[in-house]
Amino acid sequence: MASIFLYSDYREYIKDVLEEKRKKNPAFSYRCAASRIGMSSGSFTRIINGTRRLGSHLLPKLVDFLKLKRREAEYFSLLVKFDTLTDDGERYNCFKEISKLRSECNSIIPEQGYKIFEEWYYIVLHELLRIIPDTRDYQKLGSLILPAISETKVRKAIQLLESCGYIKIDEQGRAKPGKTFLTTGDTWNGMAIHAFQAAMSEMAVKALNNTPKEERDFSTLTVPLSENAFEKVREVLRKARQEIAAIEKECESPDRVYQINFQCFPLSKPIEKEDRNNGAE
Repeated sequence: MASIFLYSDYREYIKDVLEEKRKKNPAFSYRCAASRIGMSSGSFTRIINGTRRLGSHLLPKLVDFLKLKRREAEYFSLLVKFDTLTDDGERYNCFKEISKLRSECNSIIPEQGYKIFEEWYYIVLHELLRIIPDTRDYQKLGSLILPAISETKVRKAIQLLESCGYIKIDEQGRAKPGKTFLTTGDTWNGMAIHAFQAAMSEMAVKALNNTPKEERDFSTLTVPLSENAFEKVREVLRKARQEIAAIEKECESPDRVYQINFQCFPLSKPIEKEDRNNGAE
C-alpha cells in the first residue's frame, strides 16, 4: 500500500487501508472496523463518506487502529485538523505544516511541486505547450490564453514549470512537457487546489456570458438525492473523468485547451427521517 505521505485526504487513506484488509479477509467490513475503533458503523460510514467530521476524541483510537507510527500519526492528525478548519488563515498555516512534514518524509513529492496550482494559467500554459509547435514566442503564447496574460507572466510560468520538472527546454529554447502532469485527484487538494478550483469556477461564469454557445457546453441538473444516491453520482462523475481522460489520450490533433469542471454540491439542508415520514401522511 502507498505511503500515507502520498495522501492529501485522510478519508481516502482510511478507505485504502480497509480495502487492503478486505483483500486479506473478505469478511472484513466497515462494521468490523467501527467496532474495533469503538463507534457505531453508521457514524463511521458517515465519516468515511465525508458527511461527518472526525471528532478529536476518536483520533487516538483511529490512529491506533491504523497502526500509525509517530510521524505518520502526526501527518494524519494534521490532515484531520485541516478538514475541520474554516478560517482561510488557519487553513493556510495548517497547509504549510502539512507541506513541511510531507516534504521531510517523502522526498519524491517536493513542496514546490504544488506551486503549479497557485496561478490558474500555469496549468493552462502547460497544456498549451503540448499543442504549440514553436514555444519560443512568449508573447504569442500569452495572447493565445483566454484571458490573455503578459509575456512576463508566461516567462515566469515556464521557469516554474521547468524547475518543478513538468517541462523541459531543448537546445533551441523550445519548451515541451517533460513528464506526466499531476492531477488534482492524485495529489494535494488543499489551499493551492482550492484556489485553482475557485479561479476556474469564476472563469466558467465568464465563459457562460462571453463564449459562443457552439464553443461551449453548459448544463445543470437539480435533483433530490439520498446519501447513498449521492455516492452513486460521485462514482458516475469519477467514471466520466476517466472516460474524458481516455478521449484526450486518443486525440491526435488537439487545437485548443479546454477546462471541464465537475460540480455537485447541496442546495438544501438534510431533512430528518421523521420529517419525511410526517410529510408523507
